[in-house]
Amino acid sequence: MKNLRFLAIVVIASVVALSTGCRKQGCTDSNANNFDGDAKKDDGSCVYPTITVNPAGDDGDVVGAGGSASTTVTWNNSLTTAELNMDITPTSVGSLQIVVTDANGVEVLNETLSSDDVEDSKTVCSATGTAGAWTVTITLTSFTGNGSYTLSQGC
Repeated sequence: MKNLRFLAIVVIASVVALSTGCRKQGCTDSNANNFDGDAKKDDGSCVYPTITVNPAGDDGDVVGAGGSASTTVTWNNSLTTAELNMDITPTSVGSLQIVVTDANGVEVLNETLSSDDVEDSKTVCSATGTAGAWTVTITLTSFTGNGSYTLSQGC
């Protein structure tokens, strides 16, 4: 009888171990470069796009492999306008968006480059804003490729 009970416990433990161990593991975060829609359990392998910004906040580089990411930095602009130069080299899909608000929090610039665009770079001037600490938000959406941006005081 003890052997039968032991055998039943072993069988139940094996079934539980096999049923939980058969779930596909992978990256389950849809913002990651290596998102796996078939994965049922996150295995900690997620890799995210990289947004590198210099300490002054006036230029940066981006690299992605299908994921999405965003970062916000402060940029000191002593003038009331700014010029944005941005470019991307997409290898498939996605977009790079730069949004700039002035010292009063008013949006003065909102530009996007997408893999669907004919041009892969653009230079634009912001609207007139209040000088001081401006906020720059860099957003990658489903981005595959690389890119960069530079902000200059005045236009």
